[in-house]
Amino acid sequence: MFVVQAELRRRVRHRLAAEAVFTWRSVEGGWLHGEGVTRDLSAGGAFLFSLTCPPVGAAIQLDVLLFPLEGGTRSLRLKTEATVIRVEHASDDGNEGFAVVLEGLNLGEGWNDLGIRQRNRQ
Repeated sequence: MFVVQAELRRRVRHRLAAEAVFTWRSVEGGWLHGEGVTRDLSAGGAFLFSLTCPPVGAAIQLDVLLFPLEGGTRSLRLKTEATVIRVEHASDDGNEGFAVVLEGLNLGEGWNDLGIRQRNRQ
């Protein structure tokens, strides 16, 4: 017997290791902070490697720094609100992190906000 896996994502995720910081509210109402590195990213979602994982269902503020490509001089900052949909605890390879659905995208370059908003249609 063999199992066929179907891809359920509607958007292509791009492998991208970018620095990320995120915040969310605790059950008590205080702000919590974490940081990590993206594994992949799309217009609709992302997966982040992090030792600090918000709980499933948490609404987070996510900030991802996109460094310039070789020869480039400008970096971009992606800011978004997202909802945690899956948490993966440390596996045999030592990786742990979480998946999010993005609520919208805002790109900024220095003081110039490009203000790209896109509603998630997954």
